[in-house]
Amino acid sequence: MSDHGTVGGKGTACCKHSSLPIGRNEGNFGLESPHGSASRALRLQRVMEELVFTEREYVRSLGYILTHYLPLMDRLDIPQDLRGKRGVIFGNLEKLYDFHSHYFLPELEACPREPAMMARCFLRHSESFGLYALYSKNKPQSDALILHHRHDIFKKKQQELGDMMDLSSYLLRPIQRISKYSLLLQDMLALAAVYVAEIQAAADLIRFQMRHGNDLLTMDAIQDCDVNLKEQGQLIRQDEFTVFFRKKKCVRRVFLFEDLILFSKTKKTDIGNDVYIYKQSFKTNDIGMTHNSAMSALCFEIWFRRRKSEDTYTLRASSVEVKKAWTTDLERILWDQAAHSREMRMQERVFMGMDRKPFMDIQPSDAAICDRAVSCVVTGRSKELHIQHTTYN
Repeated sequence: MSDHGTVGGKGTACCKHSSLPIGRNEGNFGLESPHGSASRALRLQRVMEELVFTEREYVRSLGYILTHYLPLMDRLDIPQDLRGKRGVIFGNLEKLYDFHSHYFLPELEACPREPAMMARCFLRHSESFGLYALYSKNKPQSDALILHHRHDIFKKKQQELGDMMDLSSYLLRPIQRISKYSLLLQDMLALAAVYVAEIQAAADLIRFQMRHGNDLLTMDAIQDCDVNLKEQGQLIRQDEFTVFFRKKKCVRRVFLFEDLILFSKTKKTDIGNDVYIYKQSFKTNDIGMTHNSAMSALCFEIWFRRRKSEDTYTLRASSVEVKKAWTTDLERILWDQAAHSREMRMQERVFMGMDRKPFMDIQPSDAAICDRAVSCVVTGRSKELHIQHTTYN
């Protein structure tokens, strides 16, 4: 990728020295500060320029690793304990490079002065940013191979390149980069007067991926679990709660998946790591939630639609922020499931020929049974809607 003039999009040329697009939208960012402050708009411009400039540097650093260090794994004299460990050391770095060099960077370069378009770049590639959680999850294994064994093959390559930075420092770049995205998006959010919702959504996306890598590592430490966690949808979050159930109190590490909520007990290992002993789990489509509890402002309740009222779990969070995050995610999951359930029932009614639009034009008949059949369908629908309202409200 050239450092000099390139085309940044239709009607937009790139400055030869700064590589930042200039053209018909120069100085017009599609927004104004609340007080019409030129300095506020200028600061926003600089944040967006920094995002593009540092993205170029980031792509170069990823390419540098793949050019100089990755080929070492194919050498015949590679140490025995490194053979077949290409994926452990470098993780999904090649996929990260392909994503950023072929998609994300070109799109950012095409809209460096449009905050809404920049935010949409993040949102449009939300699935690709999931690569960072996987990279973070793999990083401890990579560090163990490189730092603990301190292989000469990587040190010699560093000396050949005359580089002050070693491979471990370069492999830290993706972790540093996603943290940088979070900081820059927060700056954009503070300075932008419009498009705030889109920028906030992009910032939330990045924060989730930063947390998700650690959540995946923690999930791998669950033991004695008889549930296939790979079939429970995405892991949304995990935290420690004080749990109250039938006058009993205990501390549990709780994991929230799209389709499952899992309770585990933390246990220290001989080497100081935490593992999580599986205790119980419940499908999210079997539970309901109450945002508040008389016990504490930090508490919320989980209950079951087909059990007695005393079968209620009260979870006390460590902070108001943790409680709010959990109740927000649980509410979204429950509403999504309610909407999906309603859609499935409507599809079933259509398949059975019970929808409002009949499959064929049935001629009127004097047979009384036709009237009773229609009446039955209408009554059933009314009852069904009533149950739907009662269950999810």
